[in-house]
Amino acid sequence: MTTAPLEALIAEQKALIAALDGDDVEGIARATASVGDALLRINALKPRFVTNDAKALAQEAMALTDAARVRVNVLADMTQRRLARLAAATGKGKATQTYGRTGRMAY
Repeated sequence: MTTAPLEALIAEQKALIAALDGDDVEGIARATASVGDALLRINALKPRFVTNDAKALAQEAMALTDAARVRVNVLADMTQRRLARLAAATGKGKATQTYGRTGRMAY
């Protein structure tokens, strides 16, 4: 199997991470769609990652997936905190914030 589809996926994942880090909403939307398209192309090939190069690229793709997931979780948590502070400032939310069992703020 050629590694071109995996290389394309990795490039799209890097673009997604850059968009997440840059708070680029349109870039996030474009990169998310591009990652989805790259995954569909890989799935259509029914690949078997048997070569060492393909295995290394698949591991890199998984690491990038995890990196993007962490960024999304951090951004979601930051947004949740901002919304809670805004709600508290308007008197519509709980004023006290504490950490819950998951390590995230519990409201």
